[in-house]
Amino acid sequence: MKKHLTLILATLLLFGCSKDGKKNNEEKEILSRISFGSCCAQYLPDKKIFSRILEVNPQLYVAGGDNVYADFFALAPGTKEYIEGAYRALAGDKRWQELRAKVPMIATWDDHDAGMNDATSANPVKNIAKNIFFKFWNISESDPRHNRPDGAIYGSYYYNDDAHRVQVIMLDLRYNHTPYKAEGPAAALSGYDTLMSPDARMMSDIQWNWLEEELKKPAKVRIIMSSLQFNSQYSGNENWALLPLEKQRMYDLIKSTRAEGVFFLSGDVHFAELTKVEQPGLYPIYDATSSGITHHEDKIATTNDAIRVGNGWQYVNFGFIDIDWKASPVSIKIQIYGNTVGSGPNGTLTSNDAKISHTVTLDELKF
Repeated sequence: MKKHLTLILATLLLFGCSKDGKKNNEEKEILSRISFGSCCAQYLPDKKIFSRILEVNPQLYVAGGDNVYADFFALAPGTKEYIEGAYRALAGDKRWQELRAKVPMIATWDDHDAGMNDATSANPVKNIAKNIFFKFWNISESDPRHNRPDGAIYGSYYYNDDAHRVQVIMLDLRYNHTPYKAEGPAAALSGYDTLMSPDARMMSDIQWNWLEEELKKPAKVRIIMSSLQFNSQYSGNENWALLPLEKQRMYDLIKSTRAEGVFFLSGDVHFAELTKVEQPGLYPIYDATSSGITHHEDKIATTNDAIRVGNGWQYVNFGFIDIDWKASPVSIKIQIYGNTVGSGPNGTLTSNDAKISHTVTLDELKF
């Protein structure tokens, strides 16, 4: 994408319940505070936002993709040595070390940590990048993601007891993504055409079938981490609008499974926004975008002006979800924080410092 090309110029610990629904008997606290973010260029020095994340006291960090930039500056796929070096650079950052030591993390990838800008199924280094991803995030060999029949790295996590169940679904939008009609730096700059073939896929049919079964499982709050923006309208840049039949398939799946409490998280675009769309027969679908950790766009794209809730934020940022289980109905506050000095003690961040803040109730997210 253009934003990626211009960049040249400018211990997985689980909390609550573990992946694919296996309960952790050591649960001690109800999960209610979740931070998330994306787009961390390991070669850029300013990563103090990792310290900012700690200031809001999250119980979980969701890494939403482009957690490192493991391709050659959006121009060529990364080599094994370069990808490993990208992760070493991130692991060596003291602020990252502190965050990882104190906050459990789960992760998916996007194009750059898959080793190729705007990566699709044609990515020649995807298996190399996948193995390094598993190693960095301490994903054990017994984890089902090592043996997905379609090769992808999607997974799900469950937290809390039945009355407070949080389901976090981590999609893989890269491993089996249908190639674009034209690829490479020139195509990324000019924008992509929509893929209208019934055979075009954002995810494999195997992942779709897996997702259907996940959405049938009981949960109060369902968070779907989509590394690419789900709600976004067509702009030529990467998002679900490039494959409109796949986007409609997601709407139809939520409706057919009657899965309530669903909202999306996303990254990729190097700015933050919250969008909301309405579909016939479906409750409002929200998509909270947080991007990026180390770099940002010069301005917010106008693509989603018609569906954006409130203002966007164009500077470095991270996202934060605060679930109030005691409220009736249960409320979910979605916030975006920047890298500025906060209003709390010693300049720490407080809820008053959020650049974007919107509260949704579970009554709004039901049929």
